[in-house]
Amino acid sequence: MAQDRPEEFNRFRPPERAEAGEDFAPRSFANIAVLLAALALILVGYWVFDALSHSRRFQRCLDSGRSNCVDFVNPAK
Repeated sequence: MAQDRPEEFNRFRPPERAEAGEDFAPRSFANIAVLLAALALILVGYWVFDALSHSRRFQRCLDSGRSNCVDFVNPAK
């Protein structure tokens, strides 16, 4: 019984290390692609929330009865 026990726990051990000749380029490319996709989603999400915030501020201005609600960008002096 004691001899069976270590074999029983072998399924919980991590898989053996990859062989020295294995090519990791496809996996690295996939990791970079996923990172770029996640970054793109974050940037698009930021742009959408910023546009919604600007639209909400503009709508509040119009709802308050003001007529000069357009944001003007002042050039740096």
